[in-house]
Amino acid sequence: VDFCVERRGEVIDYVSEKYGKDKVVQIITFGTMAARNVIRDVGRVIDMPYGAVDSIAKMIPTDLGITIDKALAANNELRRAYETDPQIEYLIDMAKRLEGLPRHSSMHAAGVVISKEPIMEYVPLSRGSDGSIVTQYVMTTLEELGLLKMDFLGLRTLTVIQDALEMIRS
Repeated sequence: VDFCVERRGEVIDYVSEKYGKDKVVQIITFGTMAARNVIRDVGRVIDMPYGAVDSIAKMIPTDLGITIDKALAANNELRRAYETDPQIEYLIDMAKRLEGLPRHSSMHAAGVVISKEPIMEYVPLSRGSDGSIVTQYVMTTLEELGLLKMDFLGLRTLTVIQDALEMIRS
């Protein structure tokens, strides 16, 4: 269900009041180590010069779903650097081992779980960086557990439309 971005919080507050604050919790999501960023992260850890690491990272296309292996197959210059420079080979091999692993957690943009009993009876919880409580399980796991997952998505487009309608009326 999509809402005006400015009023999404009100919807979550309403659902929390209706079903209980201990039964309505936002869902965690994990950002993963994508191809370009994992190259940069590994480069920092192994103390390679920034310029060298940056030039390798920029050889990886920005295509959605790109992996280091796909980039090596698609970019001859990257493959050549990998095959001829032992330091770049090490950088890329280490990055490939970490690629796709969770890098950080955050709150899902829309996901809220609602349970019959207090949510802590079903799943572990944690406190987000903003102090809010979030599940420690991702939405697919919550669904597998049989919990009700709702998507309350705040869309700026709906806010723009609402503002335009108010301008027209006034």
